Amino acid sequence: MSVLTKNVILEELQKGKDGSGLIITPLKISQIGKSSVDLHLGNEFIVFRKVSLPCMDIADAGDISKNVHKYQEKVRISDVDKFVLHPSQLVLGATKEYIALPDNISAIICGRSTWGRTGLIIATATQIEPLFKGCVTLELVNEGEIPLVLYPFLCVAQLILYRTEGKLSTKDKSRYQFQTGPEFPKFEKERAYLKLRRGKTCKR
Repeated sequence: MSVLTKNVILEELQKGKDGSGLIITPLKISQIGKSSVDLHLGNEFIVFRKVSLPCMDIADAGDISKNVHKYQEKVRISDVDKFVLHPSQLVLGATKEYIALPDNISAIICGRSTWGRTGLIIATATQIEPLFKGCVTLELVNEGEIPLVLYPFLCVAQLILYRTEGKLSTKDKSRYQFQTGPEFPKFEKERAYLKLRRGKTCKR
């Protein structure tokens, strides 16, 4: 894999206008750095309901998916409102930008060091796979000692793009697709693995 530089990113964005390349929207040229693209915070957040959540057990994933609002609450704020992230609190946000990757580009999201020095950690450590389309959910954690005030449109993260080798089938898509804000977690794969593991244990 190789990291895409500014000139290559611009070339891929040009291809995206024809439907065959990279799409990031809305986007200003000033967001594109030497080898990354600045991303901004959107207007929606998902907050855990601590009072009604003694624990989260993926063995009960079916119940979690059916009653997700028992566990998490989606909050939307206006462009001029603020969101306070308290110490040790985890919330889910999303990028303002909608991203579409072609079949030969993958990406990761990194937090910006400016915010990292305040204690804000962008915990999204997973790869964004080729053919992904949507706003990217961000796991936001305040590891500092004081509450942090967040606003929509704040530049909180950077997108680093990689060239990948080989071709993917259109069937090989992420389970998180076409989202326009933060997504509640989906545990289908984890639940299937747990059932398989339990089945093997019972046969011993």
